[in-house]
Amino acid sequence: MRPLLLLLTMVLCLQGQTPNPGEVQERRLANGMRLLWVERRDLDAFHATLVLRGGRAEEPPALTGATDLLARSLFGPAWPEDLATGKASQEFDSMLKQEEGLMEALRLARLRALPDVESTVSGLEASLQSVRGQLRTRLSTAPLTDLYAAAGGWQRAEGTEDALMVHTELPLGAFDLWCQTEHQRLSLLRISRFYETKAAFLKEVRAKGAQALDLILGAALPGHPYGRNFRDHLPAIEAMRASELRTYTRRTLNPEHMALIVVSSLSLDRSLPALEAAFGSLPMPPENEETLLAEIPSDLGDRRVQVNLGEAPSLLAAWRIPPRSHQDHLALRMAAQILDGGHTSRIQARLVGGKALAKSATLLMDLPGARLPGLLLAELVPAEGHSLEEVEAALHSEILRLQQEPIAPEEWTRALAQLEVDHLRILDEPAALARALGHAWVETGDWHRLDLEMQRLRTLQPEAVQAAVRTWLTASHRTTALLRPALLENSNPLDLRTNRVLQALAALRVEDPAQREHLVTEGARQLRMLSLPERLRTLELLEAQLPQEKR
Repeated sequence: MRPLLLLLTMVLCLQGQTPNPGEVQERRLANGMRLLWVERRDLDAFHATLVLRGGRAEEPPALTGATDLLARSLFGPAWPEDLATGKASQEFDSMLKQEEGLMEALRLARLRALPDVESTVSGLEASLQSVRGQLRTRLSTAPLTDLYAAAGGWQRAEGTEDALMVHTELPLGAFDLWCQTEHQRLSLLRISRFYETKAAFLKEVRAKGAQALDLILGAALPGHPYGRNFRDHLPAIEAMRASELRTYTRRTLNPEHMALIVVSSLSLDRSLPALEAAFGSLPMPPENEETLLAEIPSDLGDRRVQVNLGEAPSLLAAWRIPPRSHQDHLALRMAAQILDGGHTSRIQARLVGGKALAKSATLLMDLPGARLPGLLLAELVPAEGHSLEEVEAALHSEILRLQQEPIAPEEWTRALAQLEVDHLRILDEPAALARALGHAWVETGDWHRLDLEMQRLRTLQPEAVQAAVRTWLTASHRTTALLRPALLENSNPLDLRTNRVLQALAALRVEDPAQREHLVTEGARQLRMLSLPERLRTLELLEAQLPQEKR
């Protein structure tokens, strides 16, 4: 059977067995929280996704990382001590406050250059160890102490640029347990493992080091929250306190900015009273102003970055594209499918397969989010014997062909069928459906968009796709990063030292990664033109400008 015929057969089969998202029932709870309920027969478990619209993009700079820390420290395992009330819980809260006070005093003491700082730090560390010893006797560690694990289910949370999403799956018999647990969790906001969680988060950020994706985001979206890099905000994350995260959470837990999506065989009418008691009773936060996000002109001009990073050369080409709510977004989605939607797509067939210019190629859309203008990103790794410039030229050639040459009917049908299959698979899987409904609501303000987009794709015309490609996938919207292998440890020690000093200075003075890398590259070039004594003298002067801890 030909691949296209097989694909169309799969679409027809899935259409026959997959429920329609039109089954979604929408309610508003007493406090304004949106409830989406999908009743599916024969499910022996329910899947719930709680969505808090906002995410990393709305974090104030002083609280960078709050969304991820909240996902890790508040949600997840349902520990009994985090849900308890009464006298014992008051004593527990008192110890958590002591831990916070000692942690902050210890942080400040280490920053101050006082004569007796060592003895002060030593005393604070001893007090902290004592308090943490008492806390350890109260903190659960056994896996089945987690109420959800003991009930045969799980909960996971993820922070994204646009939202915080909490996913839960439990047996039907645990529905009331989940309602009660989440009510307690969201009412108390007891973050008992905050400092342990923050330390692990900071360790992960530092261990990742410089990332190609961070570089391209910062260069393509300068000054915008979508382009923010955790590594540039480590001091703010280190200084964040549990009480600050709790205050921020209370302010952002606005029921009008929250949605609860449940896929279950349970009846909505019978479940609604428990949901109202658990989620509909959550209070409205104090009035606060809406976050104003910086706007990035889509046509910043063609931006280029060249940097030594990684072990192998790779090309990253990104185009600034409109948000999901924009009329051109669907056309660009179809364009991305035609370019890189499987082994028969243009990039895979011509660049990876036919000409063998690239070892691998990936095209991703809506990075890092889709509520605001984001990026369509192509990443290609040249095949052996081919340069980054060759791969870049070939990629732009494919973009140009898509802009100018008619799209073959068979190619169009194949791309549409692939998107149809992906859509039907989402509808068929409860967890995927809940997540997709949440993203549609967060990114466009309308959960109906999930189904409407597929309907509109079926009526989309090739001319509309070509027009969108000519508008958005152009040089004025483009940022390119040429990544060449990083300097190895056995490289010239003076080059390594020069690169380290220039990178540190640039990070202190320039926020835009594109400008930063240009300064480093140009600075290194000029230093290499000096005689060795002059170069060493200049390097020492540059090092003297760095803070002590950066030298």
